[in-house]
Amino acid sequence: MIGTRNATDAVADAVLVAAARRGDLFAWEHLVRRYQEPIYRVAYLVVRDTELAEAAVQSTFVRAYRALSSYQDDLGVMPWLFRIAAGESRQQRRVSGRPRQSSRPVERIGGPHFPASAVPGLADCADLTPAEREAVGEAFDRLGEEDRLTIATRYLLGLSREDAARSLSIAVGLLDEHLQAALKHLRLRLADA
Repeated sequence: MIGTRNATDAVADAVLVAAARRGDLFAWEHLVRRYQEPIYRVAYLVVRDTELAEAAVQSTFVRAYRALSSYQDDLGVMPWLFRIAAGESRQQRRVSGRPRQSSRPVERIGGPHFPASAVPGLADCADLTPAEREAVGEAFDRLGEEDRLTIATRYLLGLSREDAARSLSIAVGLLDEHLQAALKHLRLRLADA
């Protein structure tokens, strides 16, 4: 999955952040390239519009670069960027005047958003037909922002429980509760379909 990181990646991120703090723009560019796709996904989950998501991604990386001096290594780059992206995306939505939830169909960005891997509480996503995967994607799109972001941290971005909780600024135990509730809401949306 996209957001799955190992210890080597964390060390590489720390080295790149340290270099970027010293003014190395190539190091910063490498971090931007590494995290651009998952940050776009986060932004899109909030704004649900490609143009607004792209603007949110750009402002996320500008804001993050300006905040490099306050970055704390114990948080991790992805959770740090996730927090910034969620805030910048909400700001983009507010500035655009678009409502939080829309009755218009959600714009698709290349097929269902849901992963091909297993998701606890749902049928094994890997065994779903394309039509079933589309139904799961549509049900996911109808969830509220908090549910979409909670599920995204674990199953779309593939963050560890700890990184997902850090991204959402909640305790790990609370993440489990939020995730169970979000998956329950997803199952209800699937049943309604």
